[in-house]
Amino acid sequence: MAVSRHIWHCGAGLPGDVLIADLRAYRYAPHFHDAWSIGAIEHGRCTFTVHGQAHAASEGDLVVIAPGQVHTGGTSAAPLTYRMAYIDAQWFDDHARALFADGARLPGPVITAPGLCAQWLAALTPDPIPDPARRERLSAALFGLLAAHAGAGDLVLTDAPDVCALLRERMAADPSCAPDLEALAQAQDRHRTTLVKQFARRYGLPPQAWLRNWRVARARVLLRDGLPLAQAAHAVGFADQAHLTRVFKQVYGSTPGVLQRAGASHTL
Repeated sequence: MAVSRHIWHCGAGLPGDVLIADLRAYRYAPHFHDAWSIGAIEHGRCTFTVHGQAHAASEGDLVVIAPGQVHTGGTSAAPLTYRMAYIDAQWFDDHARALFADGARLPGPVITAPGLCAQWLAALTPDPIPDPARRERLSAALFGLLAAHAGAGDLVLTDAPDVCALLRERMAADPSCAPDLEALAQAQDRHRTTLVKQFARRYGLPPQAWLRNWRVARARVLLRDGLPLAQAAHAVGFADQAHLTRVFKQVYGSTPGVLQRAGASHTL
C-alpha cells in the first residue's frame, strides 16, 4: 500500500474535518464514521462498497455516505485524488431541515454532478483560508447538494429496541466498556455466535469490530479538542496509544499525529 499525500484540516470553527488525499494502491478496510462523509473526486476512479454493495466513482462525482454506514474505499494501481468532508450530523440536519421540515434523504452513494463536485472541491481546497470562509463555502455546497438531489426524509417508526440495538446503544454510550456478549446472548435465550451474526447483519460489523471503530470515532473528537494521544486512547478504552494509532490508521489512512498537527497549526 502507498499513500503519496494525506492532509487533514480541522479548525475549531468548522462543522467537521476536511481530508485531502492522493492514493495509489491503497484500500480501506470496512469501517464507518459518526459524521456525514461527503467526498469530491478530483482525479482518478475509486471502487468501494457500502453495506456490501459495490460502487464506483470517478472524476466529477460526489460520494455521500451517511453516519454509521459501513463502507470500504480506495484505489488499485491507478492514482486517486479526492477531498472529503466529515460533516457533523447535527450541522447536516440543520441544513436539511431548512429545506425539508422532516429532514432530507439523499440518493447515492454516488452522485454524478460535475458542477456540484467543483463547488465541493473549492470548499475543500487545500489552500489555507480562514475558518469562517471555509465554513461559508461548506454551507453553500451542502445547500446546493440538498436542493439539487435530496428528497423529503422518510418517517421512521421504531419498535422497542431488541438485544442488538441495546448492545449498540450500550457501546455507543460508553466506548470504554467491554460488553459481556455471552451473558447478553444467554439472557435472550440465544447462542453468542447467533448474537454476533445478527449484529453484523444489521450494523455491518461484528460487535467487537463495531466497538473498535466507534472508539476511533470518539477519539478523533477528543484529539480535535486537544486531548493528548495517550489520554484519548485511555478515555475511549484502547489499551494504549499504540493500539489507537494502529486502528486509527486503518480507518482514516493516516496516524492520529497528522490530525493533531493539523488541529494545532490552525492553518485554515
